[in-house]
Amino acid sequence: GGDMLRATLAALAFTLCASYATSPPGDLRPSVENTGHISAEPGSPQDLLDRMVGDWVLEGVIGGETSTHDVNAVWGLQHNYVRITEVARERDAAGRPQYEAVIYIGWFDSADRMVCFWFDVTEVATPGVTCSATQSGDTIPFEFRDPQGAIIFFNTFTYYRSADTWQWNMEGLNGEERETFGLVTLRRASGP
Repeated sequence: GGDMLRATLAALAFTLCASYATSPPGDLRPSVENTGHISAEPGSPQDLLDRMVGDWVLEGVIGGETSTHDVNAVWGLQHNYVRITEVARERDAAGRPQYEAVIYIGWFDSADRMVCFWFDVTEVATPGVTCSATQSGDTIPFEFRDPQGAIIFFNTFTYYRSADTWQWNMEGLNGEERETFGLVTLRRASGP
């Protein structure tokens, strides 16, 4: 039961973000200098992205099951995106991680939005699904939309500066109501 729901929702999230890569809107380009340097003014989108960079341990409940993942975030693609690699510590019957994802998050000045490309092991991306967010302070409320533009999933990233932690709140829709799929906290990994 829980594994199937988790896989279904993870597939939905992946499909939504990954398909954005196959159909980006118009002529939007990241607003990053060609030198690979981003001016990280406090509170700016680039500052918030800088705060994602590092090694993290993700812990919480996803699809009704307690989970722990190792997460690494680095600037990539000439400093245009933060590339997040997420690998579950839990293993399947074949000894493989139960979940793996590579996520790209970037800022588009001309659209005043964050964009997200989410690739994971649940399935191949569905064309036309998009993932983006309008930053609000230290919160990035990603919305996953189907090809018709209807919201189908939410993943809200919130950064807590005083604790230097992130929270990801994943929600699906049950009719018109949001329903929690997962709630996890990312803490900086200690030591090697």
